[in-house]
Amino acid sequence: MMLVAASGAQAKPSSGSSGTTGYDISYPQCGGAYPSSAAFGIIGVNGGLANDANSCFSSELTWAQATPGLSSPGQPGTSLYINTADPGPAVTDWPQTGSATAAYGICTGSWSEACAYIYGEDRASYSYGLVSSGSSSVAADAPWWLDIETGNSWATSATSGDTALNIAAIQGFIAGLQAAGATLPVGVYSTASQWSTITGLDVSTTPTDFPALNDWVAGARSLHQAQGDCTNGGFTGVAPTLAQYHAGGFDADLRCG
Repeated sequence: MMLVAASGAQAKPSSGSSGTTGYDISYPQCGGAYPSSAAFGIIGVNGGLANDANSCFSSELTWAQATPGLSSPGQPGTSLYINTADPGPAVTDWPQTGSATAAYGICTGSWSEACAYIYGEDRASYSYGLVSSGSSSVAADAPWWLDIETGNSWATSATSGDTALNIAAIQGFIAGLQAAGATLPVGVYSTASQWSTITGLDVSTTPTDFPALNDWVAGARSLHQAQGDCTNGGFTGVAPTLAQYHAGGFDADLRCG
């Protein structure tokens, strides 16, 4: 199905933004103003869940593609992010018995690492398809980010092996994007505390499960705080690529480095 703009969701400028600032927008901005004078744009593919679509993705993509990007440090004009989760077999799109993974063996339909991995693969492939149906070049060539927050559905301490299950799901999301055709490294949007809660990992242990995983640090309330997030280090063991902060009623993004 071709991606089309939602009615009334045209790219309208807003005031007060800097020519060196990027922004991320998604379904909450449908029908409203988009940031003006943006240096780059990061567009949410989903409508809040890993199994649905942002209804105004097409118009938001047009907005992002009109931004110039940055040359130093390098930042493309258009990037993408998707919602992620590890909800377990209670959801209807949980993988069923018989699917196999190289890393975790066969999924039996239970809340296992194999099934969590395949769930991530499937949802990532779905999101990739939402983009490629409208622009195969954007899907293949734009950077992709995984939105990993505790507000989404993840295995918790109430489930045995919760962090291992979540790690498998995230690995599945990464593998699914790469298998679908994403050519650039996949990064993660989160905070140190949320990343630790979901995966049990920190800056020293993340590289074991996710070598050289880029991070986009969330949570700053100001540009000054975002600058601190860039220099204080991230949560994956590598220097942060992006730091998000609030500016002019939008989520703004500082390119670190």
